[in-house]
Amino acid sequence: MALIHIGFFSEALGMCTGCDVILPQLTRADEPARPFPTMYLLHNLTKSRSSWQRMSGIERYAVARGLAVIMPDAHLSSYADMLHGGRYFTYIADELPEIMRGFFPLSRDREQTFICGSSMGGYGALKIGLNRPDQYAAIGSLSSGFTSYRGFISRTDDRGLSLQYLTFGETGLDEEDIDTAEKARAVAASGGNVPRIFITVGSEDPILLENTREARDFFSAFEGDPFDFDYSEHPGGHNWAFWDAHICDFLDYAGLDPHAHLI
Repeated sequence: MALIHIGFFSEALGMCTGCDVILPQLTRADEPARPFPTMYLLHNLTKSRSSWQRMSGIERYAVARGLAVIMPDAHLSSYADMLHGGRYFTYIADELPEIMRGFFPLSRDREQTFICGSSMGGYGALKIGLNRPDQYAAIGSLSSGFTSYRGFISRTDDRGLSLQYLTFGETGLDEEDIDTAEKARAVAASGGNVPRIFITVGSEDPILLENTREARDFFSAFEGDPFDFDYSEHPGGHNWAFWDAHICDFLDYAGLDPHAHLI
């Protein structure tokens, strides 16, 4: 595998930004390039694009599956188009996939494209995936539901500002949560592409256990299980030990063969 640190200009953000990419390496120099299955892997709050590399075995897991992994920075954005900040939803949902496919041989096949994240990243993965059902075959959320964790982002700093205000305004978070739920209902009723949804959480998670259970109840209530919904709780907390232990559960759920054996 290759680990590539790449910088480029984002029109959506109006600035230069960066992204880290794990890319399968062909076994022979004369082997023709082919589009690789791809996972967009999103970081949690207060972390960065390098966190999955530093805190988990994601490169080893990707090697076994011949999987390209795209890890962007989203800072403290909640993967939203911020009211006072960058347009991170637009950047990651719409702009980033086209930029990455321009640089690397990544599949354009929906059935070979996935999105996943931990905590805030899981929230972002659900929001992006449900708003772009034609782009992703499966969505993975580790330790998060589709609603934001208000207990943290509503806290104010010494200037009296909160992430909730900077990102969503005074009432925009309520609208955001309602919109994501409405998108899920519309996707389920559309008769079109419906992404599969996987959520797992630590049974001792002190932060988002109830949040994920809310998502469990919401997605489980759909008649006929259109999302092929998979929910599980395992021993563990809200930390990298849990996310590293269970990211492969999502990769297996997505149907990614752990015996592809590229290098």
